[in-house]
Amino acid sequence: IPQLIRHIQILYSSMSEVGTHIYIKIGTSGTGGMGLNIPYTHSEEKPSRVLLSKSSIAGAHTLLLFLMGRTPDTAITKEIKPTAAIAWKRIEYGEIKRRGKPIEISDIQLTEAVPLKDKFFICSDKTYRTSGKKLTSVFIDTGENGIFSRGEFETITAQKQMEFITPEEIADVVIFEVKGGNTGHDIVSALDHASMEPTYRAGYMQHMAVQKLDELEKKHGKSSVAFELLGPPRLSKLLYEIHLLRLFNKTMRDILNKSPEELSKKCFEIITNDADLRNEILAIGIPVLLPNGASLLRGNTIKIPAFRGENILDVNQKNINNWANEGWVDLRVSNMKKWQSRLTELIEEAETITAINTSSMHVRTKDYWNNFEEISIGKVCSWLFIHEEQGKRMKA
Repeated sequence: IPQLIRHIQILYSSMSEVGTHIYIKIGTSGTGGMGLNIPYTHSEEKPSRVLLSKSSIAGAHTLLLFLMGRTPDTAITKEIKPTAAIAWKRIEYGEIKRRGKPIEISDIQLTEAVPLKDKFFICSDKTYRTSGKKLTSVFIDTGENGIFSRGEFETITAQKQMEFITPEEIADVVIFEVKGGNTGHDIVSALDHASMEPTYRAGYMQHMAVQKLDELEKKHGKSSVAFELLGPPRLSKLLYEIHLLRLFNKTMRDILNKSPEELSKKCFEIITNDADLRNEILAIGIPVLLPNGASLLRGNTIKIPAFRGENILDVNQKNINNWANEGWVDLRVSNMKKWQSRLTELIEEAETITAINTSSMHVRTKDYWNNFEEISIGKVCSWLFIHEEQGKRMKA
């Protein structure tokens, strides 16, 4: 699995870099379309761990391709998965090879029969003679699955066994899909259609859930900001930073109208004076970097930097900046400037949608942001994940 994941990471990055248009994989079920009761094993138990391992990797790769197909700005991703034996390449008479080497015919006499008593040795100490001749016969070459005898081929392709599909039929499907046709045999597309997507009902009820959360926040006098259960730590850091700014700024424009120095100073005052808020942030593993950039508030557990076998790390400006970006509430003036830049971009994006454009094209309009008169920390951070993290959902 680790190698498979790395393969997908490299494949995705490479195709994005060179602008690959379409990626099609010819996959496998691992069992020729049969189930756990597949009788064609290599002497192992049934269900075969070897075949199930093959099927597991094939299935894992399929789901990774499913995710890649839901990633914006990358190749169109498809998988054609034959669920039968694939045959054939040629039918001939000739040498029979195993792993690329001809099978030598043995030269064993009846007098060399081994008595079955006491112990049986799978690997014998005795070297048995070969005739020097090679095994030759009539065979059918199925391609990547190797060569079969007539008996083997008839058995495996019989009705209610694996049966088979020809490579030409697979190629026709691939070509048709590449040209933009819909064969109904693309596994990625099938998973898209079979999986349950976000629903109208849930979308309708989302505001009801948010309204109830808001009511309980007011009733208990408690802001529900982040628990660091969803992840990543960067999300908790961003939520708490915009929450701190929200505590002394009613609107987004109020944040823009203050100097970065004033924002930093006021956030520090809140962290200093509000012990409950401060310790709640530290309790979930999110440290607080103070305005001087040289002091850190932390608890017993910290999420960033993550422990990867080394407990002692170098403290330098590069590391501090990286750690602060990934999962520290950053009270430095430079971070306040960054927040002002973000909110400026957010407002400008919404304001480019003119009032006369009343179509269904846009979601995050000025109305969505309540004309910037309030600060919804969840909405702001979702916007950041779309723009800064490039984490936009592509399919509905």
